[in-house]
Amino acid sequence: MKKRVYLDYAASTPLDTTVLKKMMPFLKDDFGNPSSIHAEGRKAKEAIDFARKGVAAILQVSPDEIIFTGSGTESVALALWGVARMHSSAHIIISSVEHPAVTENAKFIQEQKHHVTTVEADEAGIVDPKHIASAIRMDTVLVSIMYVNNEIGSVEPIADIARVVRNERQRRKKAGEHVPLYFHTDACQAAEYLPIGVPKLGVDVLTLNASKIYGPKGIGMLYKRRDVEIAPLWKGGGQEKGFRSGTEYVAGIVGFAEALKIAEKTKQEEYTRMAHLQNYFAKKIMRAVPQAKLQGPPLGTLRVPNNINIIVPDISAETLVLYLDERGVACSSGSACASNVNRAKTKVGEGVRFTMGRHTTRADIDYTVRALCDSIRILNQCS
Repeated sequence: MKKRVYLDYAASTPLDTTVLKKMMPFLKDDFGNPSSIHAEGRKAKEAIDFARKGVAAILQVSPDEIIFTGSGTESVALALWGVARMHSSAHIIISSVEHPAVTENAKFIQEQKHHVTTVEADEAGIVDPKHIASAIRMDTVLVSIMYVNNEIGSVEPIADIARVVRNERQRRKKAGEHVPLYFHTDACQAAEYLPIGVPKLGVDVLTLNASKIYGPKGIGMLYKRRDVEIAPLWKGGGQEKGFRSGTEYVAGIVGFAEALKIAEKTKQEEYTRMAHLQNYFAKKIMRAVPQAKLQGPPLGTLRVPNNINIIVPDISAETLVLYLDERGVACSSGSACASNVNRAKTKVGEGVRFTMGRHTTRADIDYTVRALCDSIRILNQCS
C-alpha cells in the first residue's frame, strides 16, 4: 500500500483511542435516553452531567454555562442568532477572516433586518482591537472574532478585544444605557494548542468542536456566561436548559469531554513539539522550493504552531493538492471548511495549507517536501 501522510488536521482529526474507549459503552449497552427516569436513563444523564462538569472545569466556568450542540457551526449559529433574536434590530461586528459558520450566519441575520459590520484584518490576518472599538455603535449587541484562523493560522488578540468590549459595557452602564454587549469567539482551532480558560480570555460566549481535538464528529459546545441572554434556534423537549432541544448524543458528549481533557493535558508538550516541526517544515520548503511564499503571520506567537500555508507562483493550489494526494500527501487548498479569508485586503492568495497533528513526524515532513518538489517539477513541465 502506498504511504499516506495526513497533513489536514485543521479539517479533521482521527478519533483518539482513549476517547473511543470512553464512548463505547454508550454506543452499545448503555443506550438509555437521558430524559428517562428509569435506571438506564439516569445512567445516561449522569454521564452527561459528569462530562459537563469536566468541560466546565477546563474552561474555568460553571457547568450550567455549558451547552452541548451538534457541531461547531451549530454552536456559532446559536451564539449569533441567539443574541440577534433577542432584539428587534441588532448590530453585530465580525471580522474579514471569519469561518463561514460566522460569515454565512451573519449574512442571514442581515437579511432579517439586522445590521452587520465587517472589520478588516491586516495583511497577516490579524484584527486590530482599535478597529473593533471604532466599529462599535450604540446598538451593537455582539462582537464575534475567531481565536485562530483555520486557513492561515493567525492568532487573534482575544483578550485585548475582550477589554474593548468590557470598556464599552462599563461606559453604557455609567451612562444608563440598557443595550447589552457580548463578545463571542470561535475557538475551534485553538483548543489543541492555546489557553482556553474563559477568565483569561475575557469572552462571554465561546464555541468549541470535538472533531478538531481528536474527538468524535457531530458534537460541539457553546459556553454562554450565565447572564448572556439568547434565544434557542428551535423548540422541542427542552434539553440543554431549553437552548438545544433534541435527545442528547451521550456517547459524543462523553467523547468530547475526554478529548478536551487529553488536549489540555498534552497542550504544552504538543505546542513545543509542533513549533519545532513547523520551523523544520518551513525551512525544508524554502530550501527545496525557494519560489514558495509563506502566507499569514510569521512563525511564532502570532501563528498557531501546526499551520503552514504556502503559495507557489504560477501553480494552482487546487491542482497542487491533487498532485500531492496522488503521491500520498493529504492537505488542503485554502480550507476544507471553505474559509472566508478576505484575500484582497489581507493579500492572501489561494494557498496550499498543511496542518500537522499528534501523529506527524519529521519523516512525514521529509516525504511531503519530496512529494511537493516532484509535483512542482511535473506541473512546471506541463505549463
